[in-house]
Amino acid sequence: MRPDWLLIDGYNLLHVVDELVALLGTDLQLARHRLVRMVEGTAHRMARQTTIVFDGREYGQDAALTSRHLEIFYASGKNNADTVIERLVAKYSNPGKILVVTSDRAEAHAVLSDGAQVMSSQEFMAQCAIDSRKPIAHRMRPGDKPKLGDLFPDGL
Repeated sequence: MRPDWLLIDGYNLLHVVDELVALLGTDLQLARHRLVRMVEGTAHRMARQTTIVFDGREYGQDAALTSRHLEIFYASGKNNADTVIERLVAKYSNPGKILVVTSDRAEAHAVLSDGAQVMSSQEFMAQCAIDSRKPIAHRMRPGDKPKLGDLFPDGL
């Protein structure tokens, strides 16, 4: 069953990619940006809507990285990403249509008990790697047309 909503624990996923972990100490914003670019094609193919939730000092949506199908959200200081994800699942009318990407066992247990599906961060990034090697036409939803960013994801 294809989920309606993909909820991703941003820093949990970021820590699965060695090159991004190395960036964390020098350029946190670039590490987050690269993570979004790595996952957006797979996320778009897997679910109608994707929300990546990061812990952080920022709060709310990141308009620079948010698109029609992908939302970047920063948890407030009093709530971490895990809490935000767990609350979103608990409040959703059909939690069985949510897929949460995390390798945090406590978070996975909490959202599973509310009826959501869970995929490990490692499994999700492995799928992203497989998808990135596919021709562009195979990475897109039927009827979609490639954009310049699909052809040159790292810039010109």
